[in-house]
Amino acid sequence: MSVKIGHASIDERGKARGGAAGDQTGREVCTRNWYNKPWIAVIRPKSSTAAEKIAKAMEAACANNNIGYDQNERTTLYIKAKANNWNIAGIKSKCETDCSALVAVCVNAAGISVSKDIYTGNEKSALVATGKFTAHTESKYLTTDNYLKRGDILLASGHTAVVLSNGSKATAGGNANADASAPDKYKEIIRSLQTALNSEYKAGLVVDGVPGSKTFGATPTLNKKTRAKKPKTVKALQSLLTYYGYKCDVDGDFYTATEKMVKSFQREVVGQKNPDGEVTAKNATWKKLLKLS
Repeated sequence: MSVKIGHASIDERGKARGGAAGDQTGREVCTRNWYNKPWIAVIRPKSSTAAEKIAKAMEAACANNNIGYDQNERTTLYIKAKANNWNIAGIKSKCETDCSALVAVCVNAAGISVSKDIYTGNEKSALVATGKFTAHTESKYLTTDNYLKRGDILLASGHTAVVLSNGSKATAGGNANADASAPDKYKEIIRSLQTALNSEYKAGLVVDGVPGSKTFGATPTLNKKTRAKKPKTVKALQSLLTYYGYKCDVDGDFYTATEKMVKSFQREVVGQKNPDGEVTAKNATWKKLLKLS
């Protein structure tokens, strides 16, 4: 049985702009079976509670025919939803949205603050930057619905949607394991980083799992030139990248695959237009990795 998704699709004339407010056909903002767009990323909430709220918000939007599609007025749903304390089912006047603006509404309805102006070009970086999502780009998430979970956000070039049911091979219990373990896992990684900095750079840090100013001040420059010269610190970096959804081998060797993930993180989370793949000492990439900005 195919996984269900919800999305803002197109206006009543099959156009992106200029239609009448509200859903004239029942298909402007609607549910449908999953399809191979093709998708380029699955953005997964770390919290099972947030995932459920995102899915419920999308279902409410799809069921409310006061909400239609129009890119010219894409933020009018957001304005009404915010004024209505994110009770989407309770919106009684005509308004409009588009695919990414609707995802922004659903995410805010789940208690995660994100701009009403996100679009598919920056949606992944904006959501990952909240610290509440991980991004998955492995083919098993993109070319089949088997591993999708309710509350996942699908991203394509120019389109986005929310998953409303679990795939046949989705881990039992939805996102509950990630919800419970994510904070402890992050502290564990920070402890490993602090231990590595003490061992390889004589940093003299307290190993407490708290990424404060002293830990940031001890961060070194890591790149392909260092390779495996500082394997413990590189391993901690690789663990941090993987934690944020930029998966690479945690092997202590800063090589091509790790550099590729660093560049992706710099582009999508740090906001660098021309990422260099180097994690420079006491700089913006470390600051984002340590949740200090």
